[in-house]
Order: sequence, then structure tokens, then C-alpha cells
Amino acid sequence: MASSRPAVTLRLTNQLREKVLRSGYTTVGDLCAIPISNLARELKLTQEQAQDLLEQLHPKGLGVKAFTADQPWEQEKKLAPITTSSTEINSLFGGANGIPPGKITEICGLPGSGKTQLGMQLSINAQLPRSMGGAGGPSIYIDTEGSFVARRASQLADACATRLSDVSKGTGAKPPLTGVALLRGIQYCRVHSPVELIAMIRILGSILQEHPNTKLVVVDSISFLFRSNFSDTRMRTKLVASLGRQLADYARQYDLAVVVMNQMTTTIDTHATGKREIDPLDNNVHPALGDTWGNLCTNRIRLYDRGGGYGQRYARLFKSPTMQAQTVAFLIGPDGISDIADPEPVEQRRGDDGDDIDFGHSTQSMLIWDDFDFS
Repeated sequence: MASSRPAVTLRLTNQLREKVLRSGYTTVGDLCAIPISNLARELKLTQEQAQDLLEQLHPKGLGVKAFTADQPWEQEKKLAPITTSSTEINSLFGGANGIPPGKITEICGLPGSGKTQLGMQLSINAQLPRSMGGAGGPSIYIDTEGSFVARRASQLADACATRLSDVSKGTGAKPPLTGVALLRGIQYCRVHSPVELIAMIRILGSILQEHPNTKLVVVDSISFLFRSNFSDTRMRTKLVASLGRQLADYARQYDLAVVVMNQMTTTIDTHATGKREIDPLDNNVHPALGDTWGNLCTNRIRLYDRGGGYGQRYARLFKSPTMQAQTVAFLIGPDGISDIADPEPVEQRRGDDGDDIDFGHSTQSMLIWDDFDFS
């Protein structure tokens, strides 16, 4: 069934059609992307209504194909993860050694925690050969905040090209990429409104068809335009969820990594958060856009700035299908993301509630580098 087909064209009873339309689902693809059990709970459907909707969305004998469980795993092993330039952050993904392809990875954090720095670093690293932790293909960077700084991206690209040159000197081979070539490998798109972002995500499929070697899509950030332009939180949730499902489809279909930045928001009543993931340094802060968006992300990482004007940051994995929650330290310096030569101890064991987190205090002399805004 065509995913772009309007939901209103489904042959449903008037009562059921009204429930579907009021929920904010506009296309058949939006409805098909959600398990029928979840739709039944959300729309408060009777058993008969749920069965009717299921038969309309998934006609018997159409689109169902079985395969053995080892096939997706074999396919994943063929794909190249994208290094973050920090072995500590890479370790958060287990054996993937970097951002995994075929999935959505969320990077959230307060302003200045390093989200954009990591996004730009990944856009460059994606182009590296697989032997150096890259995926050997270009990137697409969708900027909603205007935080992408070309001068900083150029500095990161030049530093990466220098490292490549140093490696190639030992082998006598010609350096595979220059700083200019790495910059040209990033397709940059600046969007200024929710409508432009929605349009960009929808035409992304056509762009990926024209450039099938694309290995990474970065959205920085998913929440910025929707938080400032939507008073209807229900409709906002539906629209963001629709964008998330489209991005997840692109990730699977084109075997690319999707990295989405997210902002943080505050909660007035901390007791009302329940089991919602909260910031261990400020229990009134949690990722924006709610649980519906969070459920669409395979991996979720939060960045922290320890303060004091140093380049040291922390990354905490708090959602993963394979790894337990844990926190690692890394550095943002003039040449980009890197490990800390002598990192201070970081508590690795984590519970879902984020209690007893000790970030420690380093006494080592560290580089002070405040020329750029680590957004």
C-alpha cells in the first residue's frame, strides 16, 4: 500500500475515520509505521475497530516476507560504523566502534555541551576509508539552528587531512583526502521553519537516490523549530514522530547512519516525571519532544560540559539495545574530538534513575580553548 496515500481514503466507518484524522495521522504510511496494538491504545479503539483498521493497513498476503533471524545480523556486519574520533565514545556502541548505520542515534545536551562539534566531526569522519574508521561516503548536514560554523568545519577538515597525510607517509601512498575535499563531501542545508524541515526530510529520499553513496545524515537539531513555532503539542508530537519514522526508513533503506541532535527541556514538578530520563546533574532537565520521539531512536547519548572553560566533556549513553548505561570522558580541542590522555575516573555503572553519578574533579593541566561556541 502506497505510504503517501491519504489516510482519509481508507474504507473505514465514520467513527473510526474521525478518530484517525483527529489523531494527526495524515497518510497511510504514518499509520503503517506504528504497531496496531499501539494505535489501538492511542486511539482508544474497540477490538472490532482495531481489526478493521489492521485489515485496511495490512491486507492479507501483501508485503509480508519471512526471513531467518541471522540475515539482518549478517547485513549489519557488512556495514561500516562511523568513528567519533574518540575511542571512549565509540565504546558506548559496543562492537560497532562508532555510530552504527541503519539506525537513528540521538545526541542531546544543554547549550555548549558539544552537540554541533560532534555533528561536524562525524560529517567529516564519514568520508574516511573504512580502515580509518569511516564509511567512505559523503554526508548531508541539515541545520535548523544556524550553529554550523564553516570556519570551524574547515579547521576540523584540515586537521583530519593532516592525520591522513601522516598515516600515508608511512606507506608511501598519496593522501586520500584533502581538507577542501572533505568540506566538499558535506552537503549543507539550512532550514528556517518547520515547513522547510518537513519538506527537506520528505525530499531526502530523492536526494539519496541520486547520491546512493551517502553514509550519514545529521539533523541539528530536530527540536529547535518545533519548540518555538508550535503551541499545539499534540500536533507537534505527531509531526516530529512522522519525521522520525521517515528518517528511520531512510536509515534502513540506504544503510546510512542518522544522527539527530536534540535540546533539553525543564520539568517544574520533578515527581511528575516518573521514569522519564532526567539529567543527573539537574533533575529538572530532560530531552525535549517526549517519549514518542525517544522511542524512535535506537541509541540516545547525552553530552555534558564540566564547566570552567576546559575542552573536557562527558558523554552518557542512556538508551541502547545492547549496552548498559554508562558515562565516558572526551575532549574537544582545536583539532576536534579526541580522547583525554589521562582521563579522570568516571563512574561506569548506571541505573535507569541516574543516581550516584560522580563525575570527579581533574587536577591535571588542560588546554583552555574558548575561541568557538561548543553548541
